Amino acid sequence: MKHSATHLLLFACAPCVVSSFTNTQPIHVSTRRQPLSTSPLKDSLAPLLLHLQQMHDHQDTSMKLDDLMTSAIEEPSSYMPYDLLPPSGNWVANSTRRLSRIDLQKAITKVKRFVESRLEADLNLFEHTSPIAFQSGTGVNDELDGSDSKSPVKFTVDNQFVPRGITPKPLSELTPEEQEEAKRYAIDCEVMQSLAKWKRIMLDRLKVDVGEGIYCSSTSIRKGYKGDVTHSVIADQWDYEIRINKKDRNVETLKSYVNKIWKIIKDAEDYILKEYPSIILEGHPTAAYRLPKDITFITSEELHAKYPDLDVHGREDAAVREYGALFIIGMGWPLKDGSDPEEVRAPAYDDWNLNGDIIVMHPLTGYRHELSSMGIRVDSESIVAQLKHRGMDDQVDLPYNRAVINNSLPFSYGGGIGISRLLMLLLRTAHIGEVQCGVWHDEHYRMVSDCGIDLIPDRIVDLKSKGDVTADTAMHP
Repeated sequence: MKHSATHLLLFACAPCVVSSFTNTQPIHVSTRRQPLSTSPLKDSLAPLLLHLQQMHDHQDTSMKLDDLMTSAIEEPSSYMPYDLLPPSGNWVANSTRRLSRIDLQKAITKVKRFVESRLEADLNLFEHTSPIAFQSGTGVNDELDGSDSKSPVKFTVDNQFVPRGITPKPLSELTPEEQEEAKRYAIDCEVMQSLAKWKRIMLDRLKVDVGEGIYCSSTSIRKGYKGDVTHSVIADQWDYEIRINKKDRNVETLKSYVNKIWKIIKDAEDYILKEYPSIILEGHPTAAYRLPKDITFITSEELHAKYPDLDVHGREDAAVREYGALFIIGMGWPLKDGSDPEEVRAPAYDDWNLNGDIIVMHPLTGYRHELSSMGIRVDSESIVAQLKHRGMDDQVDLPYNRAVINNSLPFSYGGGIGISRLLMLLLRTAHIGEVQCGVWHDEHYRMVSDCGIDLIPDRIVDLKSKGDVTADTAMHP
């Protein structure tokens, strides 16, 4: 695959903007960029730029050096902070520049099959069918952080027989009796956001043994998320749940399962790099990056104390640069000094003292990359305390919450491993939309096209009307 003059320039100067790193410590890069014409690198890059200008024989002979520098990296739009895009020196390390689109899909399938086989073998799980929607008002759906913005997509199933090609009258045109009959069998539903609580119900339904569990390959819609490099409104994950005993509701059990999952992730990295060596761009600073053998455990309180002057993502960035991979224990409760929680969690699935996230550093983006959230599930005491803290006492009588309070459901440990997040890491793509089919605004396509990012489109994307090249041409030269 050929690279443009701009891409060659960025690769040539990559050592200037990206520091090297060891096998165990992820790369630390600056994610704030500016046009080369205003960059401190201007003087040192001038000879290279002049050479590229002569080599490519620009038709516009009036183009000056500053114009070429400015055109190399344009200022972004207001859609998304420029800091979220991969640093320019890492653009050429994106594996989509070396793997064909077909090979990328085959690699995705290989990673999925590898992880699923290991979930079955290492965690004693079997695959279970997955729902895509729930009836509203039961408490089974995942509330995410519990805010209105993260509420699920809702719809109504009318359950009426309507002959094909016939549009039923709107309710406003029906008599009161007809309206009542039309709504008689209607079901208010919502799109599944995760299977955190539903899986626990399934453990009870299946009567699995202690130490046995299920996993589902789930796909959900999360309308409250704004699309960026690592976030999509389409969330896919391996949702898993394992039955445990009450006496196993402790940090030691949590760490034991985290270590097993980390081993699967680490082995998956070794496996796919052997299958597709060209994922790595040899000679580029990111080529040395590997996940560490072991994951480091740290509590939210310890993390806050270690980096007291940084915000949540700032301290997570700093920690993964130091340790390579983290499991942060304790997500949901405010910190002891009154600070906000490390992350806000819904109150009715994880015990906030016995949960956490796996976070690494993505070698191309240069910042924190969350792979998995998991935890030991609430019992009759923790669910009441957490609902009270969030001011949601009125939800104690929802069917699911009442079942937990009445000890009608098995004790369990569970979580989700982000499929696209893991693929983005292991296959070293620069955007989550290169390994999943998301829904992206046209402005998003325009921003990432300059980075050579090859989004999998949900539609025919043609940016010519805006004065740009097509997304297909821009993102897969």
